[in-house]
Amino acid sequence: MKTEADEPIRINFERTVVDGVRRDRLADVCELPLEYETLRVWGNREDIAADTGDYLLFADRDGRRGGEYTLLARIDHATILNEETATAFTDAIGWGDVSDATYQHVMFLDPVFETTLEREDFWEALGFRGWPNDAFSSIDFERDGSTFFEEYDSISDFIAEIRGHKLYPAEPPEDYETLEAAMADIRTRLEDSDRDVSWLETRLGRALIAEWSAALSGFKPSGTVSASTAATFDQLRRICESLEPELVEIAEELGVGSHYSFAPAKTLFLCWVRILQAEIDHAGGVLSQPRLNSILRDTYTVTADEESMSEPSDSSHPAISHVRASTPAVYKFTAPPDYWLTSVEYGAVSFEADHRDRWEGISEGDVAILHSRGEPSDGDLSRQPNGIIGVGILGERIEKDEPWWRDEHETGAHYPFIVTFDRLFLTGSIDDIDTSRSIVDKSIAEIDRETAALTTGSLSIDRANGLCGDASGKGFPVQSEYATFRNDDGTIDYDRPVALLEALSPELREVSPINVHKPYRGSIPAETLDGLYFPEEQGERILEQIATALRSGKHVLLTGPPGTGKTEIARRVCSSLTDSYPYLYSDYELTTATADWSTFDTVGGYMPNESDESGSDELAFTPGVVLNRLKNDRTGTQSNDLIVIDELNRADIDKAFGQLFTLLSGQSVQLPYTKNGREIELTTTGELTGLPADNQYVVPDSWRIFATMNTYDKTSLYEMSYAFMRRFAFIRVSAPELPSDDDQLEDLVYEYADAWGLDPDRNVAMATGRVWRETNDAVEERAIGPAIVKDILRYVDQHPESDLEYHLTQAVISYVFPQLEGVPKRRQIVREIAAVREIDELLLEQAAREMLQVALAENE
Repeated sequence: MKTEADEPIRINFERTVVDGVRRDRLADVCELPLEYETLRVWGNREDIAADTGDYLLFADRDGRRGGEYTLLARIDHATILNEETATAFTDAIGWGDVSDATYQHVMFLDPVFETTLEREDFWEALGFRGWPNDAFSSIDFERDGSTFFEEYDSISDFIAEIRGHKLYPAEPPEDYETLEAAMADIRTRLEDSDRDVSWLETRLGRALIAEWSAALSGFKPSGTVSASTAATFDQLRRICESLEPELVEIAEELGVGSHYSFAPAKTLFLCWVRILQAEIDHAGGVLSQPRLNSILRDTYTVTADEESMSEPSDSSHPAISHVRASTPAVYKFTAPPDYWLTSVEYGAVSFEADHRDRWEGISEGDVAILHSRGEPSDGDLSRQPNGIIGVGILGERIEKDEPWWRDEHETGAHYPFIVTFDRLFLTGSIDDIDTSRSIVDKSIAEIDRETAALTTGSLSIDRANGLCGDASGKGFPVQSEYATFRNDDGTIDYDRPVALLEALSPELREVSPINVHKPYRGSIPAETLDGLYFPEEQGERILEQIATALRSGKHVLLTGPPGTGKTEIARRVCSSLTDSYPYLYSDYELTTATADWSTFDTVGGYMPNESDESGSDELAFTPGVVLNRLKNDRTGTQSNDLIVIDELNRADIDKAFGQLFTLLSGQSVQLPYTKNGREIELTTTGELTGLPADNQYVVPDSWRIFATMNTYDKTSLYEMSYAFMRRFAFIRVSAPELPSDDDQLEDLVYEYADAWGLDPDRNVAMATGRVWRETNDAVEERAIGPAIVKDILRYVDQHPESDLEYHLTQAVISYVFPQLEGVPKRRQIVREIAAVREIDELLLEQAAREMLQVALAENE
């Protein structure tokens, strides 16, 4: 094999000789001569089959003379396939993925060894000075110049001498004499293999192992256990049985042996759990062969828990607490296992158009028990356990147009009505589900693997029926797609849901309904700015600029004169995004920057906890205003709150944002703080594996900062570092051009007044318009926006017309003067305002001296 990584022969060699081929991929193509679940196969285009017992030497070839031998394999069976079978075999085995050739000469290899043959010595003994040119050719040991038989007595002796460690099939011990011997051997085989040694830990989770250990404490095989312990053993049995097909494959791959009556797969499960128990330093009993045998055979006696015979459990699980505290409606949702993958991806459940009335009947805070059928929606997908996989506390109702679920993409089905999850708790191995990709982008094998992970640890329907029957005499409502838990008199039945949740609670793990991987790809509707007036479609253009910035990965900085609506625009856009994309955004927060801001305010830092019983104060990391947007401080789960920072330029950017520079550029950051002994980490989705840890703050791909800045303060812009500025899209919200013609000015003022729901007297409107025009025209690039004019109009319109001069002047002092503080040419602006005939010049001048430290007289 040539050493180039993308060379077809090399790839086919790695796929079929090194990694092997699953038997089930070839079983329908031709008769297979070997009984192994994983086969080693080699092929070429020869017309004559090799002989059984021949050997193949595989080499990594480097040019004419370089390279080395790596593998030695015995041909157990060789055949020439007809053209049709050869084509099917080539496609089934995967050779056709990298080569257009069809390989009719097929060799099944058994066994395969590492080899210790030195290339240069070997070819010198044969009289060669390089490699043969053919990719597949026989070795002539008796060619002219060969000294092979002077060095070796026979070819068999040569084979015996050069073969090294046997790679395939692995040689398991016939039987492990002790469990300790089995554990030591399996631990070594796991570490020496390419298998992910954390596979079982990922599927189960350490919390589950600890729970099993607690239940095993004091357990005697075939003895008596409590009902709660029996429920835990039922769970252990179900999980072991559901994992068995994969355990059989892994045991064969590793070459695991048996332990007494346990076949290799069960031996592997037993030892792997024991290895995990040792790693987590559990408090409880260990899993032994007699104990596991008793659990798998269900040979113990169950007695009722004393607690269950008296008062209901005081379980502290949030879902149970929510049901008991708020008495919501409780529903059951039933769907195929592959449906729930999309439900997890978008943090929601769906309703068809015909079920609008059901959708409208759901209220925020209602609870849904999630039931996964055994049969998938597609016959190509594998059957999964039929059981309850979780519970959701329901949130908002929304409508959607785009397809989310698989059958919406592929069959034209449409589920327009959506209910989001406010909180979601699942039993499965959620770390194994890739929510960054749509289900239609996943292969059948990937969907099977993820639905198996999702249904791991589910509560079986048989068990659910038993629990419901014990609680209220009625079974679990398994048949319908949607159902409400009700008593015979029509009231909500809480006994059955609480019984189910108590049984599920040890398995439930909270999952954020926010999808951190999905980017924003939408638009912002024009009605977002209803009630605000922008002439000549300025509002629509601003919204389009914001949406473009969001789609391109930029944060948004709105600039413009004071009163142009920058903060209100940002607030409304964030509210619209939160309402329209609940699977992306959990909420938004509005804050105002100050000159005192530091990274303690934005990122966070150590603060003392409440004093403990000894009176001492412990320091703990407390997140700042930005990090608080990324994690729910109530549940500890991922959130994605947009943040609006008003008057950003007031902050010292370098001092206030520090480590966030790096984060905003798409790189992870370690903070100089710890939480539970681990450094606080700000990370991006690209570096996230599974769910975020307690010490991790993950920035979702759709998260954005909205900031505002008055152009009166635009000199501050140049104090911002370029590194910070280039992460923002600067969007200008300008004040309108004010016409010099009074009639046109009057029309413009009334256009704004109509949008604000005001109906001012004509004299008030004209006087206010003139003040606005003189303020904005007095000095270049020093203007005020319509929001300040709205305040003036509203103030003056509430007072008698006879006092117009006084009240208009007071309104200017109250609403315009605060915008002129620190403005270099403020005297010029005040002087122009004073020239408006409806302004009390003396009153204005007195206020200007006190508030702005300016006088209107030329000689002062």
